[in-house]
Amino acid sequence: MISGGTIMERFIIHELDDSIRSILRGALDERKLSRSVLCREFEFNCFGVALDFEKGIVRVQDILCPGEDDFIDVPIQDFIVICALE
Repeated sequence: MISGGTIMERFIIHELDDSIRSILRGALDERKLSRSVLCREFEFNCFGVALDFEKGIVRVQDILCPGEDDFIDVPIQDFIVICALE
C-alpha cells in the first residue's frame, strides 16, 4: 500500500513515468484516429487507469489497496493536463 496524498498525487509520484506517459498517449492517439475506440484500460504496478471516452472521464484506481476510497474519476482533459500528456 502506498500512503499519503490523494490517489492522483500518489499515481503521479509513484507510477507515472515516461513509459506510462507513452502508453497513455498511445491510447489517446488511438481515439483521435477512430471514434469507435470507446475505452482503454491499463493495469500498472500499483494503479489501474481506465480511459472512458464515451463518458469523458479517466478512472485512476489503487489496485494494491482496494476499498471504499480506492479510485478517483477525472475529466479526460484535466487528466491530460495533470499528467503532461500533451
